[in-house]
Amino acid sequence: MQTSTKWIIGILGFLAVAVVVGLAVLGLFLPVRVDSGQGGGGPTPGTEPPGVPGVPDGEWFGLVMVGEDETGEVTLGVDLAEMLTGQAAHDAAVEAGVISEDEDLPNDFFIDNPESVYELVYLADSPEITVLSGDDPSERLIIDVDQLVALYEGSYAGPPVYGIVAGEPIVMDLFIRDGLVADADAVYLP
Repeated sequence: MQTSTKWIIGILGFLAVAVVVGLAVLGLFLPVRVDSGQGGGGPTPGTEPPGVPGVPDGEWFGLVMVGEDETGEVTLGVDLAEMLTGQAAHDAAVEAGVISEDEDLPNDFFIDNPESVYELVYLADSPEITVLSGDDPSERLIIDVDQLVALYEGSYAGPPVYGIVAGEPIVMDLFIRDGLVADADAVYLP
């Protein structure tokens, strides 16, 4: 084999190794996020391990879908949004084209969510989950993770719950601690 051919094979081998190493490094430092868009049946498992926050620690309002990762662990797909009231709600609804400038906003609230992006978030060991009673929406019911899954799937057989439709995102306030959902509270929408 000629010297120039060995050189070319050596350079190509080096470049192949560099590409593989580069892709591996990107996979470690740029974890893949879940984006289910507007349609679909819920979040699909991402590549983030438990504890890597898809949503930063803090209190958040969002639309929540319930799913499982590839191991069967229950996860939440969280689409962060903002609930507005009063003039801010009216202005955002006009800007979104939901109502015209001279129309009143029904129920005086608007959920501002210009881009639907669901982030995969894992649950803490014993999250506190509350939903609204179907008998009296001013009362809260404490449910467990299995009951939340059943509500989302439409197989729930417990006391009546207000405002949750099977397979549809649940409007919730979420409290994220250490990258995990510690509390999730359903929000009343008139």
